[in-house]
Parts: sequence; structure tokens; C-alpha cells
Amino acid sequence: MNRTAQGRRIVISTFGSFGDLHPYIAVALELKRRGHRPVIATTELYREKVEPLGLELHRVRPDMPSYDEPDKLSAMVESVVNERTGPKTLLKTLILPYQHEMYEDLRAAVEGADLLLTHPLPFVGPIVAQVTGIPWVSSVLAPGSFLSNYDPPVPPQFPPLHKLTARSPALSRAVMWLARKRFDPLFEPVYSLRAELGLPRGG
Repeated sequence: MNRTAQGRRIVISTFGSFGDLHPYIAVALELKRRGHRPVIATTELYREKVEPLGLELHRVRPDMPSYDEPDKLSAMVESVVNERTGPKTLLKTLILPYQHEMYEDLRAAVEGADLLLTHPLPFVGPIVAQVTGIPWVSSVLAPGSFLSNYDPPVPPQFPPLHKLTARSPALSRAVMWLARKRFDPLFEPVYSLRAELGLPRGG
């Protein structure tokens, strides 16, 4: 049987909450209905949610606390949904320290695949695509991921920021430049991995 008859093997990489998982489950179910072979590459925690739907899950580290550890799971969730510190905690404790593991696991997941579809949080997605040459589609789920100078996102930590950025695209551009300068050091683990693999610093 040729690949066309079997359908395409499509790896869907995501990380985060149910809100980051459910849209891709819907995509995977539709791909399967059309005869393709979707694989959701995400944390082991979601295996019991994905596999009963007849979908394949490929484990990608880091592992989050399981449902058998409700206290640990609740503490983790509370730490990342905190309005002021949650986003930074998510990056510094759950994602960025595990770039090598995420890269190794996602690269294994795309072995023999035809397409990689990525959520914004697995920063290794573009790296895997560049190293392997697999066709790659990036996706976003939230309007805040579109860094428009004309309609910029407003972080919940700084609601008054809207009054400044709404004045002109030039001010929005300046604010986003300052934000990039402020947060860029957080992403050193990503840049280090890219350097190890002989890739340029940027995406």
C-alpha cells in the first residue's frame, strides 16, 4: 500500500492546558476522518484523554504531575495561572529548562512523518523542522500571539498599557521592542540549543 492510500502521517505538537490541547484534538479527529494518521505529540498526562478517542499520542517531556497526584497537579496549575507571575513561571519552570528533552522527543515523533503542525509553546518545533527538513505549519490559538503594531496584545499584568499603545503604531512598536529586550534573556536555553545544532540564533 502506498503512502497516498494510507494517508499522511501528521504530527501535531502542543503543550499546555486543555485549551491548548482540545483544538488540536479536533484537528486530529478531522484528519483521521479524512484518512490521515495524526499523532499528537504532547505531555504524557494527556494520554488517557487522547487515546480513548482513537488517536495516537507520542510522549514529549517534560512530564506534568499526573491525575494520581492531585495536590502536585493543583499546585502546578495554580502557579501558572497566576495573573501576574504565571506566564513567567510557565516559561522558567515548565518549558525552557527542558529544551533538549523536548527536542529529542519531538524529533523522534516526526521520524517518517509527512508534516509537522506546531502550537506556539513548543519552541523546539521550528528547530526540528529546520534540522529534519520536514514540512512545517505553525499555528496560534490566541489573538495575543499576533504581535500587531495596530492592535497589540495587552498583558493582564499591565492593563493601562492599552492607553499608550492605542495612540499610534509607532508607540506600539516601541513597547514591543522594549518587551523583547526585557524577556529575550529568558530564551537563552532555546538559543543555546540552536547553537549546538549549528543553527542561527533566530528562528
